[in-house]
Amino acid sequence: MAHLSDSDDPKSPFLPIQEAQTHAHNNPPHGNGNWRSSVSSLFTKKNLYIVLGPFLCAVICLCVKFDGPVTSRNMLGVLAWVFTWWLTEAVPMPVTSMSPLYLFPLFGIASSDEVASTYMDDVIALVLGSFILALAVEHYNIHRRLALNITLLFCGDPLNPPMLLLGICATTAFVSMWMHCVASTVMIMPVASGILQRLPAESNAEKSDVIKKFCKAIVLGVIYSALIGGMSTLTGTGVNLILVGMWKKYFPDEKPIGFNTWFLFAFPLAFLIFCVLWGILCLLYCPRGSGKTLSAYLDKSHLKRELEILGPTTFEEKMVLGVFLVLIVLWMTRSITDDIPGWGALFNDRAGDG
Repeated sequence: MAHLSDSDDPKSPFLPIQEAQTHAHNNPPHGNGNWRSSVSSLFTKKNLYIVLGPFLCAVICLCVKFDGPVTSRNMLGVLAWVFTWWLTEAVPMPVTSMSPLYLFPLFGIASSDEVASTYMDDVIALVLGSFILALAVEHYNIHRRLALNITLLFCGDPLNPPMLLLGICATTAFVSMWMHCVASTVMIMPVASGILQRLPAESNAEKSDVIKKFCKAIVLGVIYSALIGGMSTLTGTGVNLILVGMWKKYFPDEKPIGFNTWFLFAFPLAFLIFCVLWGILCLLYCPRGSGKTLSAYLDKSHLKRELEILGPTTFEEKMVLGVFLVLIVLWMTRSITDDIPGWGALFNDRAGDG
């Protein structure tokens, strides 16, 4: 019989294959034990949550009295089913989000054609496209390169804290205009944190107060700038897209809200709010004389070193930037004004922003 292996390799088996097979042959598994283990494996918390959704739906559809039509009661049951899966995460989130695609036709709530068309609505396609673009930008570190270049342009030499704050806030607002504000905050905050990590913990109380205030200004500036930038375009925040969908549904005879229409309305307002934000942050957190304290730790050489680490612009980055710019141009020129039609007129206005 083979001896036990003395190898410390974690991938090596505890028993040699021949001995394991002999051991299994001499000691056949007990049928009752396997049956019990199989049954017990079914009663896990996750499986119970999976069954709980359909169970609640069945209870509501069969036992709850509803004065309205049967489809309303069925809809309540489907909501209980979907919410149960959503809250417990019994199945992956994408599976739960796609469940109405087969539950609505199954319970007679809506036809499969109607449900499928809502999943590929113009607003949904616009959200999907903006998130795909955000993933591409983040994957190739384009946001980091953009933030460093704009900050390098604004920071001044010697360092001017209000201008450095303006550069970081302007970068965040610009990125948030074309991507979801939450995604842009997640992308820009590490860049801002990398700049702030150059600032040490000072023992001097006066210098320490200046550094803490500037750190607060940067963090608050990134957060609020993302929200303000998201106001100016349809893709910046989900609330704007919900408004477009509701407008299209409840006012079908009115002219739909296009990307350019919303931009011309919201961008001037967002720009004014951004200027007010920058002024307030400078007034509260960037006092006079702070540049002398901060310039000892922050200068253009640090930003230039960060850009050198990124290296030259790659072909992939250029392609993503090209698609990004083409997408912005298409959004802005699909419908220019009431008197000046855009490229959407070539397709009888059937092409949407999505």
